[in-house]
Amino acid sequence: MPLTHFYVSGEASTTQPPEDHHHLRWPTAPGKTDTVKSAIGWWLPSLGSLPTQAIDLVRIAGGAYLVDRLSGRPSAFTRRLHLAVEVAHPEPWEGDAINQLAQLLFWLTGDTWELQLVQDPTTPNEPVANASETAESVALLSGGLDSYLGALHLLSTLREPPLFVGHYDTATAIRRAQNTVHSWLQETHTPPPSYTQIEFTQVAAKKESSSRSRSLLFVALGAAVAASRGASKLFVPENGFTSLNLPLHPNRAGALSTRSTHPETFYRINTLLQSLDLSLAVTNPFAAYTKGEEMRLVADSRPASGWDRIAGFTVSCSKLDGARIKGGDSTLNCGLCYACVTRRGAFIAAGIKDSTIYLSNELTGDARLELLERRYSDRAAISYATTRGVDDDAIDAGTWPPDADLDEISELARRGLAELGRVDLT
Repeated sequence: MPLTHFYVSGEASTTQPPEDHHHLRWPTAPGKTDTVKSAIGWWLPSLGSLPTQAIDLVRIAGGAYLVDRLSGRPSAFTRRLHLAVEVAHPEPWEGDAINQLAQLLFWLTGDTWELQLVQDPTTPNEPVANASETAESVALLSGGLDSYLGALHLLSTLREPPLFVGHYDTATAIRRAQNTVHSWLQETHTPPPSYTQIEFTQVAAKKESSSRSRSLLFVALGAAVAASRGASKLFVPENGFTSLNLPLHPNRAGALSTRSTHPETFYRINTLLQSLDLSLAVTNPFAAYTKGEEMRLVADSRPASGWDRIAGFTVSCSKLDGARIKGGDSTLNCGLCYACVTRRGAFIAAGIKDSTIYLSNELTGDARLELLERRYSDRAAISYATTRGVDDDAIDAGTWPPDADLDEISELARRGLAELGRVDLT
């Protein structure tokens, strides 16, 4: 298995990476180079005054995200990736932190990572003054249904509204969903909540579609915003059932199952933040809820009129490949992948009308048959899981934080499977 080398630096760096390294040059100011497009400059000045640990966490997480998308995955699945990043201050990483981050990337992506930190020769840009000096919390708002429900929940329960942070790359559907949610929140809440949308992506066409490292980049961006405002909490809303990432079928276990919001992922991220002396706790407000239960919780809090209509514009689909089908649309939730079935089951369980336009309902004839065939694996795995029920042995054998209650996890899984079982897969 060959080792693929990447080197990430600011565009003004004078350091020359080794010849066998792919050089990714992060723009000094918002814009793009021939390799990286970013709405935040190399020193993150637009986010305000930041500790170097937060700046370097974004640089490393951003570099890992670029490497993940630019490295083709072999048939054996696992890649060996070497990432060298120029950082502002290597010392905080010289203890456990760099090893913790490498292990976190292995946990998230299923790949072997070798991380190397190089002293950045450039000097910081002057940070832009913060619009608001302090905040109690930050929340990720991605354009997905869970994060939208999380925003409504947090706005109705917190004493002070959180600052929202979004990330998007090249996906038109995600950007449109974020803008729709942002506009509606601005119109229905006084004062309008703060929402920082950050674009960050590679310039070249991606070679790997899964982007399993994106969750780490998203958290790193949220942590940087939190650090600049003195916030002590970073909320990452995701229904607890999906977060468990239990394999629906034996052939979908292990690295084939994404772990972006798994309880172990949050445990490892919080351990890393502690090692870096960043006073921030990352938490999932919906960790104990199924998607339907969280939707019912939000509905019972009586959000502003029209919230359910806006929910229909959010994006849950894990495929977004509709353009490959004649008459299809890559901006629509497909309706038949695992994420979409979980979404549909949530509306049914919560008793909320689902106004989502699903590709599976729009296609007819041969085009719909093609979609059904493309989603055969998802549909078969869901049918298998809902018929067989919860595999307690798989839960017992899983990796969990030290304080995890396996009985509660099993019960949550049973409730989540029950929601999936209410969806027509044909």
